[in-house]
Amino acid sequence: MKLDFIDSILTEVAAAPARTPHPEDAIFDGSQAAQGMVDALAYVIKTPNSLTIKWDGFPALIFGRTPAGRLTVMDKYMFDKPHGEVTSPEDWVKYDQGRGKDRSDLYQRIASIWPGLDQAVGNVPGYFWGDLLWSQPLKPVKGNYVFKPNVVEYHIPVNSGLGQQIKGRVGGIVVHTYLANKTSPPQPWNGKGLKLDGPVAILTPSANIKFTLNDPVQVHKNAATMVKRYATVADKFLSGLDDKGRQALKQYANKRVTGQTNQEIADWLVGANFSQKLKKFLIGENQGGYLYRNEKGLQAVFNIWNAIYEFKSNLATQLEQQVQGLGQYVNGQSAGEGFVFSTPKGPIKLVQRGVFSQALFNR
Repeated sequence: MKLDFIDSILTEVAAAPARTPHPEDAIFDGSQAAQGMVDALAYVIKTPNSLTIKWDGFPALIFGRTPAGRLTVMDKYMFDKPHGEVTSPEDWVKYDQGRGKDRSDLYQRIASIWPGLDQAVGNVPGYFWGDLLWSQPLKPVKGNYVFKPNVVEYHIPVNSGLGQQIKGRVGGIVVHTYLANKTSPPQPWNGKGLKLDGPVAILTPSANIKFTLNDPVQVHKNAATMVKRYATVADKFLSGLDDKGRQALKQYANKRVTGQTNQEIADWLVGANFSQKLKKFLIGENQGGYLYRNEKGLQAVFNIWNAIYEFKSNLATQLEQQVQGLGQYVNGQSAGEGFVFSTPKGPIKLVQRGVFSQALFNR
């Protein structure tokens, strides 16, 4: 089954699906959700102060005080588990042993930053959520501090403001979110409440950059037009799919855009990990499946997906050009993980679905 919607935009590559959504994927929840993302992108153009760099740290850590006043440091999966609120590096090991896991490569890193995080938190209530960047003192390399926590390799000039924050620190974590307690909604960290002069560097996501954005009028208009033009057809098509059917289309789009497949959708579905019942419904026999019978609807969905993607990508390109004093490289090429911005409806990410994700998926 060959469709024309896979155009030059879909020859790029994307970041892995995450809790923070990609704007273009909203169409799989219907045209109203897609229009909401077009509005969200318009919102960030007017309020670029809400933008932060999406650092490629690892692992994501949540730290703060227990009700008894002891420091707890957890990964994001431990946070809501009954026994996940560990209060020592040794407890990390016991927690993993209890679930049959071994993360021995991580235990020493956690132990090395534990005293510094204890000092940074002080007596502040609540929890801070961030990403670990490095966990041993960094030595200058050709005038830069260099660290690679995950996929992206960062180069920070020694004499820059960030370089001065890094100098002599045993570890570094970029904090982006604050939670007043375990049940409170997450809020963007305002840069307050943590002591910044301890042995662990606490970095802010913006890297002290004041971002600005110009409205790409034609691209913006095209996204809005595509949603309006194809809304009825797309919604009718999506209404005939259950959640698993929509997820299959979303997964295909993301795998195609990430370069994980070059197959047409029907060919890809044959080998994909979905039930035979769903495959039969979508593909059918002799081109009699739902996708073939409703090809205009499928085309409409991806016309909207592409238009929103192009709008998002334009903004991400503008932002990348403003990142100064912070080198980001993937496989030797200049590339970062992207950006995140806060909206009245929650955080959204602006990621150039390119070099970063290709490296992420093909490690």
